[in-house]
Parts: sequence; C-alpha cells; structure tokens
Amino acid sequence: MRNFLNEPPNIDFLKIKKQGYILSTLLVLASLAVIFTKGFNLGLDFTGGTSIQVRFMQKIEIGDLRSALRTVNLQDSLIQSVGTEGVEYEIRVSLKKGKSSEIVQKVKKALKEKFGDRFEIRKIDYIGAIVGEELRKASVYSIVAVLVAILIYVGYRFEPVFALGAVIPLFHDAIITLGIFALIGEEVNLAVIAAILTVLGYSLNDTIIIFDRIRENIKIRGKKNLLQLVNQSINENLSRTIITSGTTLFSVLALYLFGGESLKGFSLALLIGIIFGTYSSIYVASPLVVDLERFLRLRKTEEGRTQKAI
Repeated sequence: MRNFLNEPPNIDFLKIKKQGYILSTLLVLASLAVIFTKGFNLGLDFTGGTSIQVRFMQKIEIGDLRSALRTVNLQDSLIQSVGTEGVEYEIRVSLKKGKSSEIVQKVKKALKEKFGDRFEIRKIDYIGAIVGEELRKASVYSIVAVLVAILIYVGYRFEPVFALGAVIPLFHDAIITLGIFALIGEEVNLAVIAAILTVLGYSLNDTIIIFDRIRENIKIRGKKNLLQLVNQSINENLSRTIITSGTTLFSVLALYLFGGESLKGFSLALLIGIIFGTYSSIYVASPLVVDLERFLRLRKTEEGRTQKAI
C-alpha cells in the first residue's frame, strides 16, 4: 500500500473507455426514463404544506417525537431540532398529507397522547403551493447557472475541449443521482438540491486536478500520443483520488447511517454523487478530452485537404 501511494501504478483505464461510454449512456437514459415516467417524491419545500413548531417542558429525542406521530400516520414528516437544548422542534408536513387545519389537529392529538400536557405549540406556518413552485424553478435555475459558469470558467482556464469534458460528466452525475431518487421514491427537497450542487463542485474538483496534470504533461510531451498521456495523468493522481474519495465516502456513509431522518436525503445524494463523480472523472471526463481532441484534429485535417483540392 505504501509503495502504491509513493509510486503511481500503470493501469490502462482508457482501454475500456467504450464500455464506460456505454455504461454511462445506459445509466443516464434509464435515469431519465424513471424521472419522466415515475416522477419525484417532492418534499414540502416544493409542494407546500404545514410547519408546526413545538416546545416541550423537558428534553426529548427525535425518535420519541417520530414514534408519537406514527399513530396518526405522520411519521415520515420532516422533523428538525430548533436550538441545541433538545426541547424545541419543527415538524414539517407535506400538503399531500391533508389540509393545514387537519394536520394541526392530528399533530396535537398525537403529542397529547404521548406527552400529555408537557408541550406547547409555539408557531404554525403554512407554505403555499405557489411558494413551492417558485422554489422548484429556483432550484432548476441554480443548477443550470452552476453548469454554465463551470463551462465558461474551465473554457477560459484550460481549452474549450476541457470545458466540454468537465461539464458533460456533471450532467451525468446530477441526472443519475436524481434518477436514483426517483426510482426509490426518496423525498427531494432543498437539502437534496444543496447536496447535488455540492456534488457538482466535488466532482469538478476531482476532474480539474486530473485535467491540470494532463495540461502539465502536454506542455512537456505535446499532444502526439494523447491517449497514453491522459492514462498516465490519471495514474499519477490515482492515489490522491482514492484517499480523498475514500475518506469523504466513509464520512458521508456515517452521516447517512447515524445522522437521523432529517439528514437522510442530503447524505444519500452526497453518497451517490461521490461514487458516480469519482467514476465520471476517470471514465467519462478524461476519455471525452481524448476523443474530442481527436475529432477536432481530424476535422482540421479534412478542412486542410479540402482547401488544397480547391
């Protein structure tokens, strides 16, 4: 292991780039099919609903509160602690569960059965469907804006070929993550959108580091044998990729397993994104640079021949 970290291996990653393209294409198409046929399980942020803030006379656990709500079939509500004392919580119930007045009565009934009179309702807010629609649009705009900004920045710092090679895998990562959420019916809320934006940044960071090594090697050796050069660059960064992705993956996995219900969607999106982001940096972004560069070279050659013929 020590030798592996000190000396880069010589693995031919791009030997299976066609299989990587096929796998990625199938995953993206399958994700899109699930998204358009099954749709998302949108959370309260996007659908509207009721927010109830409750303060208890003594410290309680979220698990106890969720157990109480199970009696009125509201156990899947979003429950968040307010403050650090463990006595005040916000219960957020989707509009799909019923009218605001009905939800409030159900919550009061469940809490009274479980905790008696040892609580008080501090605040009740209603989030309208119009607000949810605006948040949906804002989420889409934010993801598109990030991708466009990345395209411009990478195109400026590197070359247009590298910009396309960086942005296309980001679409790949975001679509697959959303496809898995649609498939398993996991709730999509603002926290999940935040996680996807985080994943885009994480995946781009890994890709940019490989691209930077490719650029350095191009300065030394030129673009004559770009396939071998890109393969070498991936190998030279492999130990860093494994260490960074591995440690992040274990941290997020711990967050998913022990972070509680309110962090489940956020950590799951990170978990999926890190796995596919690392994969796409090696098997999508890097091969794209090679093939796009080859395509441009062939096009220039064809144009040169055409001009000579004229």
